Amino acid sequence: MSFHTQYERWQKQNDPAHCPVCSQAPMPEGMVDLAELPYSWLNAEPVDCLWGACHLTAKPHGPELFDLTPEELHGLMDDVAMCARALKTVTRAVKINYEIHGNSTLHLHVHLYPRYLEDPFPGEPIDYRQKRADLYAPGEYDGFVEEMRAALKNLYGEDARV
Repeated sequence: MSFHTQYERWQKQNDPAHCPVCSQAPMPEGMVDLAELPYSWLNAEPVDCLWGACHLTAKPHGPELFDLTPEELHGLMDDVAMCARALKTVTRAVKINYEIHGNSTLHLHVHLYPRYLEDPFPGEPIDYRQKRADLYAPGEYDGFVEEMRAALKNLYGEDARV
């Protein structure tokens, strides 16, 4: 669903009562919670466009960064920075890309994409529509999840519930 094609339905999600995040709708199949952090939740799924792609979902409801209080915004950005550090360590990526869209879900979330010397989008933006089911060898995704949880626990201590 996108506001480009279903504006009324998309706009309805601006009410927390109709927001899939706030109403705790089931996550897409295969998506896992990597950690609950002070201001966000970090999730990943085995079918994506880049190995190790994750996203953080803000705990407070709002579609825009400016909808958060200064404390919430600062806290969310701290969570983003820590998760990016953990992701870069675990994936050994050259660079982490950060993307905030909100075109399909009004609840604020930040995508973290590890970039590699030989990723499929050299010198280009990431095409998140090119999701691949073969990113992870058998058992590799579970290993990635455990490594991320350990890295976050190392950075956050008890503030990261994994």
